[in-house]
Amino acid sequence: MPATNFLDYSKAVRELLDTLLAAGQAERISFEIDPRSNLRGLIRGTVQFGDGSELHLREFVDVTLAEPKLMYAYHYQDREKKLLLRYDNAAHRPELSQIEHKHTQDGVSASSVPTLAQVIDEILRIK
Repeated sequence: MPATNFLDYSKAVRELLDTLLAAGQAERISFEIDPRSNLRGLIRGTVQFGDGSELHLREFVDVTLAEPKLMYAYHYQDREKKLLLRYDNAAHRPELSQIEHKHTQDGVSASSVPTLAQVIDEILRIK
């Protein structure tokens, strides 16, 4: 999501989530934008799907960087709150070969930094 300022970046995220609602692929979305400057800010949200599963998302971005996500977590869980998948770049114990990683029911593996659209596409494929 290339953007020249945080407002544009957060607007693009909001539009992506609104598209899910309009298409009937999500039932409810909560979304918070916390700008820290014109170029940096925090985005938090929850997407609830019709089957009760939820995607919890957090991004702290700096749009001046080639990879703007300084911190991210995309946590998808079923209606019983059981992890289905999670992408994040939090420090991990034991250490991984790289900080970006993906959790699934099968374990943890190194992963590239996904876009929110890629995470949503993956969720819609496994639903």
